[in-house]
Amino acid sequence: MHQMDQKKLLIERIVAYLTGAPGDVVQRLLQRSVSDLEQILDDAITKRARAQATERVKQHADEMRRESQLEGAFVHACRVVINNRRLSPCDANRAMLESLLNPGEEPSAKLYAALAEQYPTRFTWETSQSQPTKEDQRAAFELFVRDNNLSSVDANFNLFKRGTGIEHCARASGIERAQFQAEAAQVRQKFLINNATPSQLKAEAAYQSATEHDAAQQAEADRRHQYVLSQQSHYPPLPATNANGEVIDAAYLRKTSTMNFPLFKQLVKKHGSGNVTARLRGEN
Repeated sequence: MHQMDQKKLLIERIVAYLTGAPGDVVQRLLQRSVSDLEQILDDAITKRARAQATERVKQHADEMRRESQLEGAFVHACRVVINNRRLSPCDANRAMLESLLNPGEEPSAKLYAALAEQYPTRFTWETSQSQPTKEDQRAAFELFVRDNNLSSVDANFNLFKRGTGIEHCARASGIERAQFQAEAAQVRQKFLINNATPSQLKAEAAYQSATEHDAAQQAEADRRHQYVLSQQSHYPPLPATNANGEVIDAAYLRKTSTMNFPLFKQLVKKHGSGNVTARLRGEN
């Protein structure tokens, strides 16, 4: 295939991955070599794959976060005394509460209690003690601090019993956050082993695959970058500013590569692609 035909084919594929590209992007790309275009296409494919993997991870995280919100709101609602009784912590009650939520409405114990009070005949109830026991209060507090990333110190427990807002409570320490995360991971693992449906297991597998794939891609990109740097140690480092006093940071380089490609190419030629990439990554 003639070199120009190769370029046109590569550019056609590159443009398919671009969004918001300037009108003269094809003319600019035609000035690049075939090897440059192949690298640009490879980078575009990698970027798209990484974006798709990130979106899958985000979607799964959002689903898990929503599930956690629903579970936490229901557990707390079942501890609220309504007309000297409490909601039974059964699946039917949870399903009913979730069906009564309006689109976009955030679940909370307060909202669930209001719904249960508004539609009492739709729920199963348990007779409640007139006052919750200390053990009940402590159990509810432990759920509360984990849901809101707070410390489980006694001062917070006293504030919790008085109904004080979370803005007055002490935040969880690093050790406590690590403990909460470990506990959550154990609960999640137990759920997956004993209670998860096939669709939930499939979603978890997709999440793990996407996460590991994204991490592997990032590690490979880092390895390649470090290799390039090691091979280009003879190039002088990029200066902090240019002759006009403009800061040569990642934003400057991205703008230059789009608006003044000859200057960008000159910087790469003088200082090496490794140094330019490092500055784009914020590493120097």
